[in-house]
Amino acid sequence: MNVSVENLGNLHNIVHIEITHADYRDRFEKAIKDLSKKAQIPGFRVGHVPAGMVRKMYGESVLLEELYRVVNDEMNNWLKENNHELLGDALPVPVDLGVDHNQEKTYTFSYEIGIQPEIEVENILRNAAPFTRYRIAPKAEEINEEIDRLLRKHGERRDVEEVEENDVIYAHAVELNADGAPKEGGVEVDTYFNLQMLNDDSQNLFAGTKNGETKNISDIFSVFKGDKVRIAKNVLQLSEATEASVEEIQPGFSFRVDRIARLFPAEMETGFFEKVSVEVGQVNSETELREKITEAIMGYNDQMTDTHLENTIFNYLMDTTPVPLPEVFLRKWYVQSNNKEEQAEDFETEFAAFLTNLKQSLVYRTVQRAHNIEVSNEEVYSEAYTTVARSYAQLGDEFVQYVLGSQLKDKQFIENMHNRVAQKKFFAALRTYVNLDEQPITLEAFQELTKKPEETYAS
Repeated sequence: MNVSVENLGNLHNIVHIEITHADYRDRFEKAIKDLSKKAQIPGFRVGHVPAGMVRKMYGESVLLEELYRVVNDEMNNWLKENNHELLGDALPVPVDLGVDHNQEKTYTFSYEIGIQPEIEVENILRNAAPFTRYRIAPKAEEINEEIDRLLRKHGERRDVEEVEENDVIYAHAVELNADGAPKEGGVEVDTYFNLQMLNDDSQNLFAGTKNGETKNISDIFSVFKGDKVRIAKNVLQLSEATEASVEEIQPGFSFRVDRIARLFPAEMETGFFEKVSVEVGQVNSETELREKITEAIMGYNDQMTDTHLENTIFNYLMDTTPVPLPEVFLRKWYVQSNNKEEQAEDFETEFAAFLTNLKQSLVYRTVQRAHNIEVSNEEVYSEAYTTVARSYAQLGDEFVQYVLGSQLKDKQFIENMHNRVAQKKFFAALRTYVNLDEQPITLEAFQELTKKPEETYAS
C-alpha cells in the first residue's frame, strides 16, 4: 500500500491511502468464503451456498467492508509509525470509489486529520518564578470556640427556674380573643422555642421569666421572627398552615411557661474525652485536645490554600504553555460531529469553550503520561470512604459504611471520586516541577486576596 500526505497547515493533513488489488484480494476471497458458509439463501442448505452466488449477490458490499478494514489498519499503522495521535476523528474526503468486485482495481481513500501537538509542561513550570503557598495558622479564639462547641455538644440539659439567653422554653400557648379571654375552638398547643426565635426588640418579653409564669402577647406575629405562615408552623406547631388559614388566627396569645431547659457544658474529664475522641481522634487531656483541634484547623486551612495554589499553577500553565491546534480542521470536525451550524448565534462561544477544554485535556494527558497517572478501584473506594466519613464519622463506622454502600451504587458519585483522585495525582505531579515559597497569612487577608479578580481562578 502507498500512503501519501498532503499538508494543509500545522498539524492539519490529508492522508491518501492507495490500496491495490494485491492488498485486498486475499481478504476479499476469504470474506466471500466465510459468508458462503453462513449465508441463508432459499433453495440451499446453510453452509452449501456456492461461493460464486454469494460473490454475485454480495460482492460489492463485502469488498467495500474489507476495503475499509484495510484502510483502518493502514491508518493505524501510519499513525503508530509516525508517533501521531488524532484530534477528534479522521474525516473522510468524499469521493466516488466506483467499487467493482469483478475488476482488479486500485482504490484511493483520503482522510482529513488533525494531529495532537507535542506539549512541554515540565520546563515551563521549572523555569517559572516560585509560586506562593499560603499558610494560615489557627487563632487561639478559633481553638477555644471549637472546644466550647464540643463541651456544649457533649453537655447536658437540665431544668432551671428562670429564663436566660440560651435556654429552651417549653410553654402551653392559647389563642386569645380581643378581650384577652381564651378563644373558643382556637389554637391551643404545647410548644417550645428559644429567645433567638424572637425579634431583637422582643427578647426581653421572656428574659427572666420564671417557671410556671404566664405571659400574654398582644401580637404573636410581631414578636417572633419570620412571616405569619412560618410562625404558625414553627411556634404554633401548625404543620398544615397556609396564608389563608393563618388569617383566621387571632394575634393575641398567652404562653404559660411549663419548663425551662438549660444546656450545661460538659466538664473536662474522662467521660468527655472518651466521647470527643470519636470525633477528633484519641485524646486524654485538654492539651491533647487542643493539639488535635489545631491540626484539624490547620489541615482545613491547608486544603483551602492548596486549592488556591493549584488553581494558580494550572492557570499559569494554561496561560504560558504553547498548545498549537489545527483550528481549521477542528472547526470542521466540531461542526460535523455535533451537527452544528457555523452561522448559529452561539457557535463561536461554544467553539471557543471547546478549544479551551481541549487544551486543558491535552495538558492533563501530557502530565498523565509522564507520571503514569492511573486510578485504581481501591483508591476510588478510599476516597469515597474519606468523603463520607468526613460528614458522618461522629455517628460511628457502621453508619459510615451504611451510607457508603448506598453512595457506591451511584455512578455519578463513583465518577466524581475517580476524578477527584485523578486530580489529586495530577496536581501532585505538577508540584514536582514547581518551586514553592511558603508565606504566612491571616484568614482575613487570604479571603481578601482571593476576592481580587486577578486572583480568582477556575479549577
